[in-house]
Amino acid sequence: MSFSSIETSRHRGQPVTLYHFAYSETAYFAYTDAENPITHDENGSASGGEIIYEPIPIMREAVVSSGTMDKSALSIRMPRDVELGDLFRVYPPAQVVTLIIRQGHLSDTEDPPEFLVIWSGRVLSVARDGDECVVSCEPVSSSLRRPGLRRHYQFGCPHVLYGPQCNANKATHSITTTVSALSGTSITLPSGWNGSFSAAKFVEGVVEWTNDAGGIERRKILKVTGNVLLLGGLLRDLDVGATITAALGCNHQMSDCQNLFANIQNFGGCPWIPTENPIGPRNNYY
Repeated sequence: MSFSSIETSRHRGQPVTLYHFAYSETAYFAYTDAENPITHDENGSASGGEIIYEPIPIMREAVVSSGTMDKSALSIRMPRDVELGDLFRVYPPAQVVTLIIRQGHLSDTEDPPEFLVIWSGRVLSVARDGDECVVSCEPVSSSLRRPGLRRHYQFGCPHVLYGPQCNANKATHSITTTVSALSGTSITLPSGWNGSFSAAKFVEGVVEWTNDAGGIERRKILKVTGNVLLLGGLLRDLDVGATITAALGCNHQMSDCQNLFANIQNFGGCPWIPTENPIGPRNNYY
């Protein structure tokens, strides 16, 4: 029996919900409110293949489809000790955590049974409330509320470093090294770690490494003191001896764009803005 016929029946429904939290191409958490694990084929998803949804006490608010985005947020409650909660402990994950909610029926005799998507979006935060985790989510439609970034008349370049508009070559302006020591949010690198680059030019750059789940962790470089880098965040899944990649930063001025990255053709600033008001009190004739 198909999902639609069960859904419209009076007594044949045995509704069950699947929650798929994904935070990288290979790492995810899969939960269900059923009493036993449920295996579902996720072809087309980031993780792909068959996924086993583990049963946990989990509940959500009703999905609101009012046509407006005022009440589009969704709150989900689950036990405090779930692995998803640990992902947001102390410091949020480096990548966006997406959520797909599917609904089906245990009484569905189709092979495979239908589990239709009823909600999709991303996780904003995870809070603790007694013995529970409260997961706050927003749907994909909420991105319509975000105003687009405006291009300002400014001296500096507004492009995101290594982004599609900047187009600087990240690979040729990065170094790969190992971690010698860790302390708080600082890492110590071997002598000569910066190679042919000036160590000071790594400020405002980024350090990347692979976490235990196979995803990429990224932290901004706030300060460089010799071979010690102060990073902007918790050093999750980073150990002594681990391999990291450090990419150069940029001052978003013509000097770095031309001399450091040889990328002046993509410079987005307006360096020739007049510094004196032509209609001000200054006499232009003497």
